[in-house]
Amino acid sequence: MASLFRALSRTPLLLSAARPSHTLAIASSPSLVRKFSFGSPLRPLTIRSYALLFPSNHSSFNKLPAMRSLISPIDKTQRRFNSLQPKKMKYRKKHKGRIPIPIGGSTKGTFVEFGEYGLRIKEGARLTAKQIQAAHTTIRRKIKTVKGSRIWTRVFPDIPVTSKGGESRMGKGKGSVDYYATRVGINRIIFEVGGGGIRREHAKEALRLAAAKLPVTAEFVIKADQVKPPKIPRVIPGAIPPVKATNPVPTEVPVTITATKVVEFTVS
Repeated sequence: MASLFRALSRTPLLLSAARPSHTLAIASSPSLVRKFSFGSPLRPLTIRSYALLFPSNHSSFNKLPAMRSLISPIDKTQRRFNSLQPKKMKYRKKHKGRIPIPIGGSTKGTFVEFGEYGLRIKEGARLTAKQIQAAHTTIRRKIKTVKGSRIWTRVFPDIPVTSKGGESRMGKGKGSVDYYATRVGINRIIFEVGGGGIRREHAKEALRLAAAKLPVTAEFVIKADQVKPPKIPRVIPGAIPPVKATNPVPTEVPVTITATKVVEFTVS
């Protein structure tokens, strides 16, 4: 189909019979005649140049995806990646990095927040976009019979992973981007399901099938059974703890009573 449209974009158009007003407008402007000549075999008027010449008269024509590809320059690059990839990145390539290990007592992302059931991995790993997409598709196909059910994906592959051919000489820069992945720490929730009154057995079977698509061991988590630990304020070493302002308690002032001696005398 793309080759057909590319061939059509290079076919000359006869505008004298179809659009006489456009022919007069072109003839009245010498610059346009020099740029788009009808009789010259070197620069014939094509679909692409015609749409560029009259964009206002062909606004609906430009909105079509196939026609838009004819008007804009043909992009030679092809999408080799999965649908799960960032749309915009500051840097095209990144370092490999390490899988995060929560040693400070953080419990972020380890509890079910949105749905009723979740899938938690038991070890840190680097999950690729293909693995996440395969697990998501498995869950969707399993719970689509339950009307109103939803899926939440708690991780997203935003780290480009590069690869280089084997037996290649050293140097010449970093390899090209092969796929996208994400670094997931231990005890992180990957997927959540809920809504529509989905039963526990149905959700457990869907998440079990999704866990088979992942390269790590996972467990089934129920939101109603999980107990979150209380939040502990962070203590910075060397910092002075804040002093809470308290209302002072009024104290009673002791009253001392001294005995005085009264002397009576008369003035004569």
